[in-house]
Amino acid sequence: ALQRAIELTDAAYTRTSERVKKSLSEGALRPSDLLAHFKQIQPSTRTQIWAAELLDNTVELIREMVYTHMMVQPSPHALTELLSVGDAESLLQVTGCSAELQRPRCDSGCLSERYRSITGKCNNRSHSRWGAANTPYSRWLPPEYEDAWGAPRGWDPEHTYHNFTLPPVRLVSQELLFTRNDHISLDSALSHLLVEWGQWIDHDMVQTPQSPSTAAFRSGADCTHTCSQEAPCFPIQIPLSDPRNGTQSCMPFFRSAPSCGAGTLPRRHREQLNGITSFVDASMVYGSSPSLALALRNLSSPLGSMALNSQHSDQGLAYMPFLPRTQSQLDPCGPRNGSRRSQGNNTSCFQAGDSRANEHLGMIALHTLFLREHNRLVEELHLLNPHWGPDTLYQEARKVMGAIHQILTWDHYLPRILGEDAAARLMPPYRGYDPDVDPGIANVFATAAFRFAHVTVHPVVTRLGPGYTTNPQHPPLPLHHSLFASWRIVQVSGGIDPVLRGLLLSPAKLQSPGQMMVEELTERLFQAQGGMPFDLAALNLQRGRDHGLPGYGSWRRFCGLPVPNTTTDLAEILHNLTLAHTFQLLYGTPHNIDVWVGAIAEPAVPGGRVGPLLACLLSRQFRALRDGDRFWWEKEGVFSEAQRERLRSVSLSRIICDNSRIARVPADPFSHAGKVEDTLPCSHPLIPRLDLQPWKEPDSGEEDSAPSF
Repeated sequence: ALQRAIELTDAAYTRTSERVKKSLSEGALRPSDLLAHFKQIQPSTRTQIWAAELLDNTVELIREMVYTHMMVQPSPHALTELLSVGDAESLLQVTGCSAELQRPRCDSGCLSERYRSITGKCNNRSHSRWGAANTPYSRWLPPEYEDAWGAPRGWDPEHTYHNFTLPPVRLVSQELLFTRNDHISLDSALSHLLVEWGQWIDHDMVQTPQSPSTAAFRSGADCTHTCSQEAPCFPIQIPLSDPRNGTQSCMPFFRSAPSCGAGTLPRRHREQLNGITSFVDASMVYGSSPSLALALRNLSSPLGSMALNSQHSDQGLAYMPFLPRTQSQLDPCGPRNGSRRSQGNNTSCFQAGDSRANEHLGMIALHTLFLREHNRLVEELHLLNPHWGPDTLYQEARKVMGAIHQILTWDHYLPRILGEDAAARLMPPYRGYDPDVDPGIANVFATAAFRFAHVTVHPVVTRLGPGYTTNPQHPPLPLHHSLFASWRIVQVSGGIDPVLRGLLLSPAKLQSPGQMMVEELTERLFQAQGGMPFDLAALNLQRGRDHGLPGYGSWRRFCGLPVPNTTTDLAEILHNLTLAHTFQLLYGTPHNIDVWVGAIAEPAVPGGRVGPLLACLLSRQFRALRDGDRFWWEKEGVFSEAQRERLRSVSLSRIICDNSRIARVPADPFSHAGKVEDTLPCSHPLIPRLDLQPWKEPDSGEEDSAPSF
């Protein structure tokens, strides 16, 4: 069984790789290809996924031999019957999973107390894998898969839950979430930069790799072309009532990769992997693996600088380096004219600490902004401490960058999402590091709760010229034309500034019943890349089912909130009888409602932008990320008291001033300024500079140095 599983796994990986290379060469990338191409995983992540999928495929073959060929009926404890403890241990060894589960050795020197590791390992000395890259998501409630083997909810469309089958996710998207682009309300209080920050910080904490195979393990079927439902393919069926039904019968969807660390065989359930560090540590700038972190650095720089683009600059301001191309291919981040091949050895795609940097223009703008901020910090620190070597400068700037992201998220972003009252109640003041708190990301947070902001995305990307004026060089773009379009940054004058101005002055979309998710995301996602567009709402719902997330009511109970049993109960919670009836028609019972759609349908708490369930889940996760981080910026000894005092003044507006040519900014960039008159010049006292003077150390006469990782 093991040898056959190796053959099947390797063959599926090879088929997928060859097909994507062929698509790149011919310029025929489909949306699913783009997602796979840009959601690149590091070699260490791929190694663990291969081991985990090999383990799953081996167990599946053994199961087939025992239960199919020997005609034995499985029980709820089927795995226990199938494998002895000794057999299970042997399988873990031969597949390589045992090696992936080894506890890492932690350094004990002073530098390990001063700087966090790039992988997140050894943040907690007793639980060295907590919060580290390539560890499974935690579970706040046990998963509810369709069977003992970890089949997704809805794998069998006839399977019933509470006497009802689950509705197709595309039908839920159409009936509950679809909102015309021109039928939205705008948030008069919050800017679109707040929405962008949510995704930016999500990419610091969460990356769920899907299986590297888009071919079925057993049959080899290409699941981007067929609707075959066999692992790892879990296609989204198109209902008969769907306008798309005449042109496609399903959307490709691939299961999230399994993790080796999903409990111990024989009693194990499927768990998914977080490919990056859980900590808010600016890993989307620096990477979560030593090899990527080194590749992003300018190792010839005496200042510990990050590598810059050698071909283009924004009139002297830096861009990220380009990703190299591996073969003759159309440029996946270039114009969609079907003929332009990438020049030289590079694409137009940027290389960053997170592989999703090229997803859309707003993400590119923030990546570029913080690349420049790192290099600005190392230059200032070098002037203060000329005796520091490049590694110390790099690590000290990285440490400051981590603190900046923590402060902007906890002090500036979360109060607007949770509301001031709920934030104060659910996020009590910091009391110090607690080594008993697991800072790992919960599956429900990654897969449902922190996807709430998808319903606040505006359908148009506003770009503005100098003075926040409309400019024919930078016209507004439909959202789908900004996806994987980094060429628009380097080939059109102005760089990231027009995008940043648009984010600062544009309002967020307001979430309300009947105005959930814009059609740019449900009907046109990746449409500009060719092929059939995706539906983000359907993807979110299918991902939750793939991960075995319990339903909406289970999470309400978990948070100590009233659980709806009837349509009347649900209407009271949602403050909307019509919406409750729609849920009832789709799901049959409130107990079956997928947690993501139920949570985003709740009316917001006072002063916030999420309902009670999301407020509970978000605050629980962010509290754990704060209290379980040994390098949290407020922890005694991480920074000096004088350094902490300076850090409290950090401002995203100041960072924009320091790293762009934008001369006027709002004092509060997350609030909707509305008009140019509401902005301030960068010299204004309300936009203070970060004073690094407390970082100055006496020169001992010897060059200081620190290990890179």
